[in-house]
Amino acid sequence: MTQFDRAAGALYGLAIGDALGMPTQMMSREEVVSVFGKVLVDFEPAPTDHPIAEGMTAGRITDDTEQAVLLASELIDGHGEVDIQSWADALIAWEESMKAKGSLDLLGPSTKRAINALLAGGDPEEVGRRATPTVRRCASHRSRSRFGPWTSTSSSRAWPWRVD
Repeated sequence: MTQFDRAAGALYGLAIGDALGMPTQMMSREEVVSVFGKVLVDFEPAPTDHPIAEGMTAGRITDDTEQAVLLASELIDGHGEVDIQSWADALIAWEESMKAKGSLDLLGPSTKRAINALLAGGDPEEVGRRATPTVRRCASHRSRSRFGPWTSTSSSRAWPWRVD
């Protein structure tokens, strides 16, 4: 299996799992069971009263997959490296395109805070370290996954490790 096959498989797995979980995002286990039953066995549309996925059809991916593909694109364009500024710009452009489509599935408060801090001249080593307190329980892992590589001990403005 080639590195390309592994990367493609990871993105396909992410997209499939994301689409399966899309209608349940931000729901408690009890809410999921009451709406879908104990086991979600197929792609389902989002509930009509869903706070961020309302109107999303069965099998649709969320911002998680879209941003992972965006990051993969940045890695390809950067020949294995991601420039922090380019990544922040790409996320901002992505969110603007989502707003233009009327999507409610946008960047979370922790990621927005990190991007705003970076654009205001914040230290790339610090901008993604902490989640916004109100969303720390559920969103901090997502913000760290987008900005975590820049919270290492590396002082480089590019990612401290390469994908060869």
